[in-house]
Amino acid sequence: MKRKIYFSFLAMGLVCMIITVLISTWLFWRSMQRQASEEMHVAIGVIASGITDADRPDRYLQGIADAEKGSLRITWINTQGKVLFESDYDKGKMENHLERPEVQEAIRSGQGTAVRESRTLSRALYYTAQRLPDGTILRVSMERESMYAHFLSLLPIVFLLLILAAIGCIKASRLLTASLLTPLRKTAAIMQRIGSPGSEPLQEVPYYVDKELRPLVEKIFDQSRVINETIHSLEQQRNIIRLMMENLQEGVILTDEHYRILGINRCACRILQKDTDGLSGMVLSQELPEARWETITAGRLSDIVTEQKLPLNDRLYQLAVQPVYKDAELYGMLFILDDVTEQEHREQLRREFTSNVSHELKTPLTSISGFAEVLSTGLFQNDADVVHFGSLIRKEAKRLLGLIEEIMHLTHIEEGKNMKVKGPVILKNIINDIVEFMEPVLQEKEVTVHCTMEDVSFIGDMGMIRELAMNLIDNAVKYNRPGGHVYVSVRQEEQHVNLTVRDTGVGIPEDKQKRVFERFYRADTSRSQKINGSGLGLSIVKHIVEHHHGTISLQSKMQDGTTITVRFPKGSSSNSLVEK
Repeated sequence: MKRKIYFSFLAMGLVCMIITVLISTWLFWRSMQRQASEEMHVAIGVIASGITDADRPDRYLQGIADAEKGSLRITWINTQGKVLFESDYDKGKMENHLERPEVQEAIRSGQGTAVRESRTLSRALYYTAQRLPDGTILRVSMERESMYAHFLSLLPIVFLLLILAAIGCIKASRLLTASLLTPLRKTAAIMQRIGSPGSEPLQEVPYYVDKELRPLVEKIFDQSRVINETIHSLEQQRNIIRLMMENLQEGVILTDEHYRILGINRCACRILQKDTDGLSGMVLSQELPEARWETITAGRLSDIVTEQKLPLNDRLYQLAVQPVYKDAELYGMLFILDDVTEQEHREQLRREFTSNVSHELKTPLTSISGFAEVLSTGLFQNDADVVHFGSLIRKEAKRLLGLIEEIMHLTHIEEGKNMKVKGPVILKNIINDIVEFMEPVLQEKEVTVHCTMEDVSFIGDMGMIRELAMNLIDNAVKYNRPGGHVYVSVRQEEQHVNLTVRDTGVGIPEDKQKRVFERFYRADTSRSQKINGSGLGLSIVKHIVEHHHGTISLQSKMQDGTTITVRFPKGSSSNSLVEK
């Protein structure tokens, strides 16, 4: 605003000066024109009187031309336009002058005038013509500066005046704008602090303001207090809503009625694997093509909440969509993405566990029921059959009890029951005892065990660690091929003890490797289906490792064998294994 006032005053002064100079120049030039015209009328009148009385008009005219050489040009033309006398040029080479404007005017009215600019625009030619009594035309011309040349001659003065006017305008504008803008500038500075942290609105105007501006400034101060309170309230609400939205575990997306994204929280961006800035304004149907949009559109039209399961990026989400209204009009759509992968996985495990337990229990129970039915109906032939069926029932019952005990044992391990710290565990001694114990099985399976073990120890439950090692080596032997090998390695790595069991057996399919530690799960290989087992061994191993704060990893390739590596911490990390 200050610059605008400066330039307004300066422009006003300059325009006034330019207009004044132009008008003055034009009036002065017009005065010069009138003076030149009057001089030429007097001169042509005198020359016309003299030429009438002269015996030799041409000699008379030559005498006048010589006397006025450089100031007057004299031309005498007969009634046919032929030049009879010319003071400045060769009359024999001159064209007919009958059509000249001043000549035509003199023929009609007795006297004529004309002004013609020269080609350079720096000089002007003034012509005056008079008809003589004999019908001939006498013309006198005079050369003067043109208006442009006259104006150019005044330019230095014009520039000087403009500079003085500009200085005066700047001085005046500074004084005027200072008195007008100072209170407004101070008010603007106070308003800029509205809404800033820690700012408090002033209750009264702290500086002098002219009485004409005081009502405006006081009104601005009143509004600033209201605006400041409103801004603080809105910021507080916005921060609360933002914190709630950003910390939600569900993805939330708000779109308009055409499904263009208006707002999205951090969880939804992570689900869509996009940046917030890149999603704003985008059409959600293009960013989420996996959804059933025909169902969503139908739900919007019927004003109902729609839900659907949505697989996305190897995860499963529950997508809920509902219309959003503002003042009873449809504002947009709200999309809520809830990750139900773990829930679905747990439900699937529950169903599989129930199915596996039912399957494992069904076989011995069916056998027991069949044998009991034979005994109860008296279908046996002698006492030897009773003894035989009784032994079979006892065998199947024992198998059933063993399975139930394994399930209970796994449950106890998961719950941490009966876990005790019994001091250092030396894996080397445990492995040697297990290999020696399994020697008959190794000979029967034609499998050779190779041990490479360091004499290291860690704190743990010796009984649980023995069970872990037994399960790993037993699986490596059980799922090996005749003539195969099992490689057992125990070594220390920094603050950990590593136990590695590698076999040369049938291997595990890649798509099954993530599930081998689940209860009752057995990889579907042609060899594994022929081997008896409950499917609980690796699940027990996994939970023993977790209770010892260790880690377990598996690598396997079909027909090339399996490698399982367990890492136990050496120090006090396992001291949490206290009796419960």
